[in-house]
Order: sequence, then C-alpha cells, then structure tokens
Amino acid sequence: MATNIYQTLETAITWLSTGGTEAFTPTSLGAAAGRQGAHHDFTTAAVGRRFGWRAWIKPGGTRVVGEFVDVYWKTSDGTHHDNDDGTGDIAVSSVDKLRNLQYLGTIYIDENAAVEMVAHGELFLPHRYGCPVFWNNTANTLSATAADFGVSVVPCTDQVQ
Repeated sequence: MATNIYQTLETAITWLSTGGTEAFTPTSLGAAAGRQGAHHDFTTAAVGRRFGWRAWIKPGGTRVVGEFVDVYWKTSDGTHHDNDDGTGDIAVSSVDKLRNLQYLGTIYIDENAAVEMVAHGELFLPHRYGCPVFWNNTANTLSATAADFGVSVVPCTDQVQ
C-alpha cells in the first residue's frame, strides 16, 4: 500500500510592531534604508526546518509603481552573526550589511494606492537564530502606521501517513 506524505502547518512566528512573537518596527522607513527584526530563537530541540514566509508593507503617501522593498533573512548561531548590526529590532547600518544575508524576495509597489502589498516564499532554516530584514529600494518613505508591516514564518512539517 502506498504511503501518503501530508504537510502540516504549525503555529506562525511573527515579527510585528506590537503583539508579534518578535519586535519589528519598519515604520516610516526612509528611501535607501533598512530595518531588521529582533532575532528569534528557534531552539536546539527537534523542530521542522522548512517554513513558508510572508512579508507585507504599505507604501507611504507618495508611491511609484515598479519600485520595491527587498526582504532578506539574517541568521546566527548565537555567537557568529551574518552581520554586526546586532540581534534586536534595529536599523540596518548600511546597504553593505545586506551582502551576507539570505535574499528572500521582493515586495513590488504594484499600484498607486496606500494598500497592503505582499510577497511570500519558502525558507529552509538550519540555524538556531534568525530574523527578517527589509531594505527600502523606493525613492519614498514607507507608511508611518505600525500595523502596516509584518513578517510571518509558518513551520511546514511533512508527515507520513
């Protein structure tokens, strides 16, 4: 008899300005600037390592269709970090600090309206600590409303049944 493999979605880990698993405050993120969320400890226990990620933004008052915000992933083993910008919810010190991060995807400004814009994908997380990073490649400041931004990662565990 054939064995089926099913995907089980577990509880999301979120990076939000308030009420998330970890803090992440990219509000009013200026042009050519970045922000990273606080590192999350995925623990050393046996956990799934495949995740679905979703990131969302709202642009500010001025928008240009086709501009974009890049989404990266920063990791650490607790001692050696992908860059030296720290492990908390903090501004990225320069565009060069993105060089050793994992690129996840791009959120494009797809209309001239202050509406939520989203990107998503799949992420393999073999490291104990990690956090999302936004880099604003638009010519404009993003929304000043804290609830307009966030990132979630959902463990996607395979089960044999």
